[in-house]
Amino acid sequence: MKHIFVMNPAAGKGKAGEIFLPKIIETAKRMAVDYEIHRTIAPGDAEHFVRVRCEALKRDSNLTPHRFYACGGDGTLNEAANGAYGYSNAEIAMIPAGTGNDFPKMFGSVSQFEDIEKQICGSARTIDLIRYEAVSADDALEATVTVRYAINMFNIGLDCNVADEVVRIKQYPFVSGTFAYILGIGVVLGKKEGVTLKICFDDDEIQEGEIMLTAIGNGCYCGGGFKGVPNALIDDGLMDVSIVGKISRRKFLSLIGKYRKGTYLYDPATAGIINYKKCRSLKIIPCNKMKICVDGEISTVGQTTFEIVPHAIKFSVPQGCE
Repeated sequence: MKHIFVMNPAAGKGKAGEIFLPKIIETAKRMAVDYEIHRTIAPGDAEHFVRVRCEALKRDSNLTPHRFYACGGDGTLNEAANGAYGYSNAEIAMIPAGTGNDFPKMFGSVSQFEDIEKQICGSARTIDLIRYEAVSADDALEATVTVRYAINMFNIGLDCNVADEVVRIKQYPFVSGTFAYILGIGVVLGKKEGVTLKICFDDDEIQEGEIMLTAIGNGCYCGGGFKGVPNALIDDGLMDVSIVGKISRRKFLSLIGKYRKGTYLYDPATAGIINYKKCRSLKIIPCNKMKICVDGEISTVGQTTFEIVPHAIKFSVPQGCE
């Protein structure tokens, strides 16, 4: 096994290079493993690098399998997943050096993923991805369609607007993770921004109108630990969808603690407010266009379709994790 550490120097205010790089070099040398370090230079570089290396693996079947460690946040992991998808000799892993670091929480504590020796001694399991096709939201005569994959979660509405605010808020010293997300909620609720959508499920159910937020998950967590889709499993061949309808600020604030813990589904106060479903596919049609947060990265799109891809990729989990 060749261990390749793909480091995002912009993640976590430089956490990847300052904290993890020395640990990686020391541990890899001590364990005498075949390793390599690649520092990304721009958005999209991690995906391009992983795909190029995977193509080389595909051409030369004698090459040793590669494990690509995304050293950054959920966005860096997303790039690694998109680069490695479709290549049987590749595994991906994550060393949590970002702001939210949500995906590792599906398997254990973040601290377990910070242990480089346990990472190198880890083993891979096959997990699902979510494929999505997004129509461009610009005014061009001929719309373009982007096809990509998500490993963790999509957020539309309040959650996405909060993530947008967090990008700005986390620039301040000592503000990160869940605290940045909570501050972002305060800012967004002050603006009271909603979004009008038509959501079509694969069982022909349609929900339309103004909603507060929609979360579509392969994994459970977003926002540095909020359990947005609490029943999600990363290998069940289904995605979980949680839709929170139009409610008052006061009502949402009364539920925020339960939303963070993932217990909101079992609260009688949410009856008639939240629609929670498991499905294999769905389509979302915005009234005009919508912001969407994909594994922590935000873009503006038009109509978007989502489809689960079962057993799509190998994800390596540190030794000792579930």
